[in-house]
Amino acid sequence: MIFLLSLFLLLFVFSGLVYALDTGEIEYGDQNTIEGYAQTMFDQGYNLYQAGRYGDAIQFFIDATSAKPDFVKAWYWLARTYQENNMVDEAIWAWRKVIQLDPSNTQAQYFFKKMQNWKLYGKEAWEIYEQAQNAYLQNQFIPAIQLFEAAIRENPNLEVAYYWLGISQLKNGDYAAAVKSLEKYLTLQPQDKNAEYWLNQAKKGKK
Repeated sequence: MIFLLSLFLLLFVFSGLVYALDTGEIEYGDQNTIEGYAQTMFDQGYNLYQAGRYGDAIQFFIDATSAKPDFVKAWYWLARTYQENNMVDEAIWAWRKVIQLDPSNTQAQYFFKKMQNWKLYGKEAWEIYEQAQNAYLQNQFIPAIQLFEAAIRENPNLEVAYYWLGISQLKNGDYAAAVKSLEKYLTLQPQDKNAEYWLNQAKKGKK
């Protein structure tokens, strides 16, 4: 009798377990499942990125962000992969998403602005301009002048390059050239009071 009762209880528990599995009453955590899937997609994408298979990596990063829309790391690597493959509009979109999710991410803010400038002025012109800025910040005015001039040759509409070219020329003591560069800049940005000030300084030095 005891044996039959034990067997009955065992069958009852087992049948309940089967029912629960069939109806979904045993919950393993849907959120954990989604996050696990998103992480797996991200890991696959990152491995493909490392292998240089950028198109495939992009698809896996997209799958990761689709599964988990607030997956900042996946958005970051999606944006970076777009950027490194010169997919400017897509990179702008993805970097914007990173910033929305993580407003304090200064790296994303920098790359977002970079991509906007690539689109506005062209990649080559902007990259040369940034090299010129780095030279200027190190007080290497002659290399800075050469690089600002190169950026302008690449894109004559890169107005900010005229400004910093003029400032670099002023710092280097070439007042006549500084006047010319700053006057050109002010034809493009006539409301810039800082440029007016430095133009006056250059004119004084020229006398």
